[in-house]
Amino acid sequence: MLLNKLVIIILCFSISACSSNIASYIEKSRSFPHDHIITSEQISQWNFSKSNYCQAQSNQCISYFHAAPLSNKRISYSIDIESEKSVSAVNLELSRDNLKKDFSGTIILLHGFRASKEFMLTSALYFRFLGFDVIIPDLLGHGESDGTKGYGVVDSEIISNLIDDVAHKNIIKQKNIYLLGNSMGALTAARISSSRQDISGLIFQAPMVKFDQAAYNYAKSGFPLLSGIISESSIREGAALALDRANIKIDDTKIKPLLISSQTPILIFASSSDSVAPHTEYQDLIYRNIKLVVLNDRNHPSMVAIGQDEHRVLSSWLANNN
Repeated sequence: MLLNKLVIIILCFSISACSSNIASYIEKSRSFPHDHIITSEQISQWNFSKSNYCQAQSNQCISYFHAAPLSNKRISYSIDIESEKSVSAVNLELSRDNLKKDFSGTIILLHGFRASKEFMLTSALYFRFLGFDVIIPDLLGHGESDGTKGYGVVDSEIISNLIDDVAHKNIIKQKNIYLLGNSMGALTAARISSSRQDISGLIFQAPMVKFDQAAYNYAKSGFPLLSGIISESSIREGAALALDRANIKIDDTKIKPLLISSQTPILIFASSSDSVAPHTEYQDLIYRNIKLVVLNDRNHPSMVAIGQDEHRVLSSWLANNN
């Protein structure tokens, strides 16, 4: 990671095409390791089954996990998740006796940029405990999925087709389907919902602002030295160029127009401590179908896990929309 940053800095000093080098860095960046979130042994222990879905017309395949509801009487976990500036603790402890309702349906969990399906498995455990089936795919160019990065835009079509495929195979029922998107995955979820009539609700964890702004926010938050040397305009132009090379327009990565036009129930979790996806971006979404919940002391990476505070909100919201 440090070497990659130094290469970008050197190239930005030595040639004028700084934005092109940033775009290449974005395009070639790999998914982060997930061992601090979940281990291979835990994935097997918790009975997550891995499969592939291949789209014939594009010759692309995506990897995904599927798992059925849990019958355990209790669930508990405690995770400390670091960012460059802070550590956030996420804790959950639930007893089946304390659940107010038995839920059913399917949650499709969609990860963020440079993450992978494994990052979503803690949240998936929570929903399995509530009674949901879960489907957790790798976005294009992430984890074990094929293709180049789709930046939450191109991914929406193939994952919508995946939903149809698993429903057709009776892996899930085509009823009570919810989409949960973390960071960039929120854009994917919003775009899928806008093209379908069978989505019962949308749940967002720290939804991404438009991609060029998100890239700058991430650089400024995680790598202040880098963002201090390279100008904001160069970072944003590099992000825009990466999109352009993928035939995606900046405006295609704006999530708010999709939310404003949606009639689907939407629950947004954001954090007052998250400078990558600031909660203030969504405070003006005052609509009957949209609920914004602002959490405290949660850095951006930690929003991938559901804690006790989110459960209190989710259990009530799902009871009204299930």
